[in-house]
Amino acid sequence: MNTSILGRVTSITAALSCFAMLGMAASAWHLDLLDSYPKADQVLTESPDTVRFWFNQEPDIPLAGASIDGPSGRIKMGKAQETDDPKSFKVEVLEKLESGTYTVVWRAAGSDGHVIRGRFTFQLQPTAPNNTAGL
Repeated sequence: MNTSILGRVTSITAALSCFAMLGMAASAWHLDLLDSYPKADQVLTESPDTVRFWFNQEPDIPLAGASIDGPSGRIKMGKAQETDDPKSFKVEVLEKLESGTYTVVWRAAGSDGHVIRGRFTFQLQPTAPNNTAGL
């Protein structure tokens, strides 16, 4: 009886180990966002000219893109472009941003063709001019 239980436990443990290894291997096939500019929750003092994304593998540029929504609505953006880093892409911001909170929504796909999406916010708080010169 003990041998039977031990055999079952061993089989279950081996099966769970295989599933765990398959899960780790599958995650290596998918594109993962490693970094961005602006970063999530970053506070900028100047309007960005571009948003940029870095991944664990090369993104498929025709499937990549980003949008920004802010206090006045959707911001005009360019198309995804390659950068000097093959594991990155950028999107040009076509208008100057005003103070406020912005949401970046991005999408990209890697070599497996699986499209992933994400979102994060950042803030723009331009520094006020120094008006203490005459004091």
